[in-house]
Amino acid sequence: MEKFISIKSGSYRLAAIIHIPDEKKVKKFPGVILCHGFSGNKAESHFIFTRLARILCRSGIVCLRFDFMGSGDSSGYFENMTLETEIMDAASTYRYLVRQPFIESGRIGILGLSMGAIPATIIASKFRLNSVCLWSPVAFPCEIRRKILTKKIKKTLDRTGSAYLSGYGLKISKKFIDSLDSIDPLSAAKNYNGYTLVIHSKDDSVIDVSHAISYYRAFHNQAQTKKLIILEKGGHTFVLEEAENKVLRETKEFFTNTLFT
Repeated sequence: MEKFISIKSGSYRLAAIIHIPDEKKVKKFPGVILCHGFSGNKAESHFIFTRLARILCRSGIVCLRFDFMGSGDSSGYFENMTLETEIMDAASTYRYLVRQPFIESGRIGILGLSMGAIPATIIASKFRLNSVCLWSPVAFPCEIRRKILTKKIKKTLDRTGSAYLSGYGLKISKKFIDSLDSIDPLSAAKNYNGYTLVIHSKDDSVIDVSHAISYYRAFHNQAQTKKLIILEKGGHTFVLEEAENKVLRETKEFFTNTLFT
């Protein structure tokens, strides 16, 4: 069953879809939360989140995919988004999920794509989630600033507090830029003691593969298991058929192996 829901996060409402297995004999299921990337949404590029959610659901795992505040169908404006608001949204989504009567609260996983890896890792560490999977993750938030902050945009931000990103068709705020210096996801990764999987492509032109390697090394501090998969080709969101199929297969295997044990 796929159900459209609304989750309260501060003064906002997050649009979400929850996928619940049809198995009638099972009273409680494990669950996985999907965190999309910068300017993404709950379906993500070429609907890869939708495909993953349905695959996990058929495997007996509840899957919750949602839009961060200001993205997709959620309330609020994208220009008010910061890393702090995304962490709050992910926490609100986790709290919603564990309150559901059909969820086994001790068997929760989370997945983060690109910038979504930051709230995913922090929430996994804070709430001691069972499993965390990262796709093409951002490990160094300050590099986002380097990619998008031209002299013209910086001048506009300093003058008005917000600026339009022509390549994205969206506005960002100075608060968002400032938040890139205040959050350190690798510190959270070092404190995480569950199961981990990191997947990245060598030909990712958006985020360098060194980010994935940095997460993998940070997870070595305490995580129970660490696995890093580096694909030769696939791009930032695994747009090649072979890459997409491998990522979905490996991710399904990871969550089924770690949430049903």
